[in-house]
Amino acid sequence: MSNLFVKYTGILAVICGVSVGLVAAANEGTKDTIAKKHEADTRAAYKVVLPELGDLKKLPAPGGLITDVQQSTKNGKPNGYIYTVTPSGYGGKVTLMVGISKDGDKITGIKVMNHSETPGLGAKSTEPAWQAQFKGKPLKDALVVTKQEAGKPNEIKAITAATITSRAVVTGVNAAREDYMKNHANGKD
Repeated sequence: MSNLFVKYTGILAVICGVSVGLVAAANEGTKDTIAKKHEADTRAAYKVVLPELGDLKKLPAPGGLITDVQQSTKNGKPNGYIYTVTPSGYGGKVTLMVGISKDGDKITGIKVMNHSETPGLGAKSTEPAWQAQFKGKPLKDALVVTKQEAGKPNEIKAITAATITSRAVVTGVNAAREDYMKNHANGKD
């Protein structure tokens, strides 16, 4: 019985070793493809939030909710910024990108990249129709969430039954707005 146990243990160890080797080889073989796909997806998201996207330069992220700042330049001059922010929503962190134009100091777009919000409620934050209300908002005043139709330039209509998610997204956008106004608005760069 003991010889049989050793024999089967050895066979099982060889099978496991081969399996691990194959998985490692597959991972190594697809690593570059996955990285290129991620880079292309990120670039496409940048273009959604800042349609006039130019050459990008990574700037230091100030921390807090802001995890990444990209400066877009055209003809050697900054024309916009893309912020990646991670406010807390109902189900956890909401990762979104915020585009800001130097021309008129306004929001050019937002895109929710990742979330754990409730399907059918907070998950509606990914819908283009809801995100569209941020486009063109001036940065003069911080944005606020309203349950009514937006009547003021700085108001965003909440997602029905998902006010926490709506506030989270607006909190993230306001973090980007605050950093932009402090460091880049009015010809500061």
